Amino acid sequence: MKKLVLFITILSLFMATSLTADAHPGRLDSNGGHNCSPKSQEKGLCSGYHYHNKGNEVVPSTNVNHKTPTTKSTPEPVLTTVDVYINNVKQYYNPSAYIKNGTTLVPMKAIFVSLGATVTYDNATKKVTAYKDSKKIVIGVGNKNAYVNSNGSTTTIKLNHAAEIYKGTTMVPLRFVSEALGANITFDDAVFITTK
Repeated sequence: MKKLVLFITILSLFMATSLTADAHPGRLDSNGGHNCSPKSQEKGLCSGYHYHNKGNEVVPSTNVNHKTPTTKSTPEPVLTTVDVYINNVKQYYNPSAYIKNGTTLVPMKAIFVSLGATVTYDNATKKVTAYKDSKKIVIGVGNKNAYVNSNGSTTTIKLNHAAEIYKGTTMVPLRFVSEALGANITFDDAVFITTK
């Protein structure tokens, strides 16, 4: 009798295990689910990714493709690149100047160096400082205020677009170059900077 009870218990365990495994042998992932084959989907046997619970009970997943849900991100604005000329000589900057949300942004260090300034960047404070003649120009990344100190007097320049980092380069509004260094700037499908 004990042998019969033991046999029935083993047989019951075997049947329960085999029913679950027979549903999709070897195809369950670490989460206990799987994607249905195209043939099974065509026959209407299943509708995509699903989990198996107890026995042959199928627990459908709301995540049919079994991908990690992602949050919607705001798409990056389209950037239109712009050529830059200094005293009628085309400049080749990497990254190039571009228009973002109606503002032309230029690579600060490259343009300031081209105009004879020296530029330093403080990674801790995210501030760029440029020196030319008796002027000290300071702008912080993400800040809409820039400061020009000339002969002991500091002037605040309000920017219509904050300085930003793009491809590892500090980009500043074009107008800031004119106001900080006193260069003449015109825009005609390209940026033309003329030093005084």
